[in-house]
Parts: sequence; structure tokens; C-alpha cells
Amino acid sequence: MIIKDEADFFIRDAKATDVAAIYDLIRPNSEKAMMLPRSRYKIFSRLQGFVVLEEKATQRIVGCAALVILWGDMAEVQSLAVLDECRGSGYGRKIVECLLEKARALEIPKVLSLTYQVEFFSKLGFVVVDKNTAPRKIWGECLECPKLENCDETAMVYYMTPADRPEM
Repeated sequence: MIIKDEADFFIRDAKATDVAAIYDLIRPNSEKAMMLPRSRYKIFSRLQGFVVLEEKATQRIVGCAALVILWGDMAEVQSLAVLDECRGSGYGRKIVECLLEKARALEIPKVLSLTYQVEFFSKLGFVVVDKNTAPRKIWGECLECPKLENCDETAMVYYMTPADRPEM
């Protein structure tokens, strides 16, 4: 299903045939320590949450991300990746905005991002929070992470209702 249709690209729900392209977007970013790696298995297991950004002219997938539901009160943006040559195009912003709309439609009040890209997410309205505000995340996937004891990612949350934002 197409979620967003613009002149040069569209964002749509990922399909099984997109897994290789998603993996190829994530792998070089994880090799540069910009994000955690994702196996093809992990991508397939979360495929229903993934969206891809496809350029109309080339029909190639140049961006992806997943919205993973952690619980009724929180979802997470995972595996946001844009092809190096397309960085700065606004594609990452468009992808995250689509995932925020999905979370809003699901009535999820908060969206988490564990990230190295603090400035990017700040511009989208995410705020830095203590990692302990996301215990389901910590006790879920984080236990599998080799960086568990020395996590260097920053936890950020987008609050759907501005009134829910903590005082800074």
C-alpha cells in the first residue's frame, strides 16, 4: 500500500521482495557504526512494520525504516537508512513522518528512537530522554545487543500530544 505519493518518489509498505534491498541499505550503515546490524531474518520478522521509499524514475529503493510496536504506549523507529548518495534529500525526514502518522493512526502516544543521529531526530520534534523510560525496549531487544553494558546510543521520544512532553 502506498502511504505517501510525491512527484519524484513514493513511500509504501515493504514487501517480502524488498528484504534484499532493505538489508543492503542497513548493512553499510551498520558497518560504519551508524546503526545496529539487522539480519535478513530480523528484517523478515519485522517486515510488516517496514516502509520503503522508492524513486519513481529509477524504481529503486533508496530508503527504509520500521515502526516496531513495543507496547500499547510506545512504538520505536528502527533501521532508518537512506542510500548515501541520497542523504540530505529529505528522504529520511519523509520516512520518519510517515511512521509517526502510522503510530498516530494506531493511537500510540509515544515513539522512541535509540539513535546516534540526535540532531536529525531533534529537528523532527523528538526529545532526549533517559533510556530507563523504555523498559520494554531494554528488556526486549537490548538484551541481544553486544553493546548492552556500554550502550552509546541516545534515547529520544516523540510525544504525539505536546502536553505529554516532559518539562525541559
